Order: sequence, then structure tokens, then C-alpha cells
Amino acid sequence: MKQLIFSVLMFSCFASKAQLKKTPTDADRLALEGIIVETYNGSELKDYKDTLDNYLPKGSVTYRIFVDLKPGYTMQAVFGIAKHELKIETTTEFFNAKRSGERTGDRIDNELINQNLLALDSWLTIGAATKAHLGIPKTDDKDGSIITKSFLSKADGLIASEKVRAVSYFGDDLKFFQDSTKASSFKSTNVSWAVFGGVKGATADNKILIAQLTTNGKLSYELNLQIGTPTGASMQYVAKDAEGAEIKFDALNSKK
Repeated sequence: MKQLIFSVLMFSCFASKAQLKKTPTDADRLALEGIIVETYNGSELKDYKDTLDNYLPKGSVTYRIFVDLKPGYTMQAVFGIAKHELKIETTTEFFNAKRSGERTGDRIDNELINQNLLALDSWLTIGAATKAHLGIPKTDDKDGSIITKSFLSKADGLIASEKVRAVSYFGDDLKFFQDSTKASSFKSTNVSWAVFGGVKGATADNKILIAQLTTNGKLSYELNLQIGTPTGASMQYVAKDAEGAEIKFDALNSKK
């Protein structure tokens, strides 16, 4: 219960500071333009044989989820609270790299990215894909690759940046995405991961990475987001059952 209260207070803190500056306008409520699920990597036969980082099931695919915002808006947090459960699930299991795997993308060591299966690890984030890189869609990646796997050798979805921000998480522990090797469902009404002050995308399109997930099953999710406006207000977008000032956004629910 204490964790749940703390999680709720965290969002209240974001919102109360924002409301002192400005209430979101009708135009602000259109800030979220879409959710992008990218097929980041299709595993090769040699990947299946690498057992040092846990066994990678045949047919595994690595997906990345991006939040597409209008220019000038910031991604502040992803959350699950009472009445708005957060869900990230697969019909089989998620892959978590055993060696150097992390819970959040900002902690992935870019100098180890080619060791074993670290590049395919499952994790959550707000923008960051390694300690030194932001994540971008591969179609926007024009600077080559630091990853040697053939599927990612031309474009790795990474852009070097000095603006990598630490991801904080509250409520339920995120070790599901670090330690578990036979996990299929992450559900919580007491969790949030966030960057204080928010994050903008690495390019003008303002697409912010929030998760990398590897599985050989069917991926599904229900997500809830907190978005910051250019004037300092905050808005909550939810997968379903919006109340008050909350905004229901269908693409946050893959099972809609």
C-alpha cells in the first residue's frame, strides 16, 4: 500500500507543478500522434545456439515500442495505477539476457553490446537505448551501426547522444526485465518508470522509445502515459476507461 501511495504521489507531483504553469489546451490533447511497434530484429540460427545469455527460443523477434508525439512535447512517464492497470504480455515468454542484461535501457553498456545476446535483451526505457545512445526507428537511422549481427549491421536504431537521461522507477520492482528467464506477463497497478522533466525524441519527428521486447510469441500490451506540454502542463493518456481530464487513446491497447 505504501508503494502504491508513493507511485500515485509521484504523478500528482508531476501534475501539480504543471498546473501552476498552465492547463492543457484542446490542441495539447492531440499531442499523442501514435504508437509505433517496430520489428527491430529477426533472430538468426546462430543466435539460438548461444546459451550463455539464456536460451533464445527459435523464431524469436525483438520489438521496439515508440511513442510518437507532436514536436515540442515530452514523454514523462509510463504507469499503471488503480483503474488503469499496465500490461505487457506474450503468449510464450520474454527473453532476458543473463550476462549484462538490465531492467532499463539507460543502463545497457554500449561497450558490451556485441557480447553474446545483449543487443536482444528485453527492457523498459524513456528514450535511452544504451548508456550513450538514444533509440530511434531503424528507418530514421542513417549513421551506420555499432552492432555486428547481420540484421542490425546496417542500421542499429541507435544515435549517440550526450542527452541520455536516467530512468527512475517506482512501485513494483522491474526485475521481471532483468532476472526472470521464464516470464510471460508483466501486469501492475502500482508501477511507473519516468524521466523527471521529460524527454523529447532524438529527431524532429519526436518519436520516443519506451520498450525493447524479445519473444517468439504474440506481443500484447495496455499502456498508460504521462505527456508534458511545451508550456509545462501534463496530460495522462490511458488505454481505456478514461475519467476526468484523462484521455483515452485506442492505440495504447493492442487488444482493443
